[in-house]
Amino acid sequence: MPSSRTSIEISVTLGKERGDVMLQRGMMIAMLVLLATPAAAEWRIPCLWSPFGGCSFTFVSPEYAARPVQPLNPQAALAAVNAFRAENGLKSLVLDARLSRAAAMQSEAQARRSWIGHYGSDGSTPKDRAARAGYHAKIASENVASGQKSFSDVLRFWKESSGHRSNLLRPNVTAAGVAMAKNKSGRAYWTLVLGAE
Repeated sequence: MPSSRTSIEISVTLGKERGDVMLQRGMMIAMLVLLATPAAAEWRIPCLWSPFGGCSFTFVSPEYAARPVQPLNPQAALAAVNAFRAENGLKSLVLDARLSRAAAMQSEAQARRSWIGHYGSDGSTPKDRAARAGYHAKIASENVASGQKSFSDVLRFWKESSGHRSNLLRPNVTAAGVAMAKNKSGRAYWTLVLGAE
């Protein structure tokens, strides 16, 4: 009779082998879907782990990837966010220059590092960056994204992601700031900060 340690080792080994097979099958399915997907379409998969929620990866066509990044118009971006909030029975937000500076801090930091996340390179949080920009937030929520070619594309992505959508529809925020920065290769890093003082 095998010891319980041997049983555990066998079980763990079998589990790892099954996991490897599942990963290989998943990768094969992903490749087949990408090959069968029309060139203009995109394909999105959720993150396996995200401490903040709302995370996903989007694979896009080479044609989309080759498009230039559209400049950010903060007023138009706010109007689009407010239209989405109005569709969901929420009041409009005002554009706040301080929150836009906080958003710019994060977009620029992400572009410098070619990395996306909610913590700054110094460990700062959205609320920390809002405070540095002079906004004394009771609430500071942040949506970030990378690779989209326009704010309308970013907003569509955020609307379809549960965590980002929740931030967009927070009833207790009153202001927003938005920014975009590009890294050396031209990839866009978008940040929207929503807050209330």
